[in-house]
Amino acid sequence: MLEHAHAFVAEAQRMTNERDIDGIRKVFAADGRWTVTIDGAVISAQGIDEIHRGWAAMCRFMAARRMFVTKSLVSADEHTIVNEWTGQVAGRSNARGIEVWQLDLQGKVTNQRLYGFLDPRPDSSALQGLRMLASYPRTALAFARTRRT
Repeated sequence: MLEHAHAFVAEAQRMTNERDIDGIRKVFAADGRWTVTIDGAVISAQGIDEIHRGWAAMCRFMAARRMFVTKSLVSADEHTIVNEWTGQVAGRSNARGIEVWQLDLQGKVTNQRLYGFLDPRPDSSALQGLRMLASYPRTALAFARTRRT
């Protein structure tokens, strides 16, 4: 099982970095579901044709931002593979995320959830504090108060 999971993650990395748009059809079940959450934006698709269109858009985005990733296996069983990834976006190497892949009995993906952060920063970063304050002022203030105690 682990050998298959490592090969699966390696293939997912290759498809991402080579922008293999059509390869997605070999991975997903016809009625699969794909949900990507990147920096709070949620992209979802149901069914292989919709997933293919969404993946094509994601590949165009990654090419435009010069994004490349390295994926590593976290956990696997016969129905689920979890990997994390780190990556470069426009030459900066701090992007990161996690993916959860659920598989059917034939090994096709029935559901993928990806959670990614393109520019995460330490909680001590002034820029991160300002970003949080601009986006979520109440959360930023509550977080700042908890750090003082």
